[in-house]
Amino acid sequence: MKKLSLSKIQDLFAALNGVGTLYIPADDASGQAKFTPWQEGMTLTENLNTVRSAKDLFFPQVENLVDFKVSGKTIEIVENRHTAEDFVVFGVRACDARSFEILDRVFLSEPVDTFYKARRDHGTIVSLACGQPEESCFCKVFGIDCAEPEGDVVTWLTEGYLYWKPVTEKGQALTALVADLLED
Repeated sequence: MKKLSLSKIQDLFAALNGVGTLYIPADDASGQAKFTPWQEGMTLTENLNTVRSAKDLFFPQVENLVDFKVSGKTIEIVENRHTAEDFVVFGVRACDARSFEILDRVFLSEPVDTFYKARRDHGTIVSLACGQPEESCFCKVFGIDCAEPEGDVVTWLTEGYLYWKPVTEKGQALTALVADLLED
């Protein structure tokens, strides 16, 4: 396990953003937490949960799959699908991280949803453990350990440090890219 002083978290975010777009749970103008593309100086929300799940980054509710070009009586179908780009989702809570297991069973089984698969292949999940879950949280009901979430990398915030543990091959690769920022 590695650690990072919270005074260096912006450096970590900048390094993660270099891998691809970094999404963090940040407060919007109304004070609600949402997964937002990171920009320099942006800070993590203090809210425990986000308004929308991190699942939206992998399986959006609305998605434009094709466009139509009409020329006279001819209709041309134009696929506007973009190849997924690498991205990192930081701060995914245990309940959201567990949901990927369910989505994977549905969308990565035959027939495979190629849009979802491309996003899963290009997305790296950095989960963030809950120190004190809300009374309304349902992790215990579903047997989810909120202090030990799933993800490519698992992190914990405590006493001025972010603790960092890579779990998967993707997590190991991401850790190697930010290793100079992390302490043993």
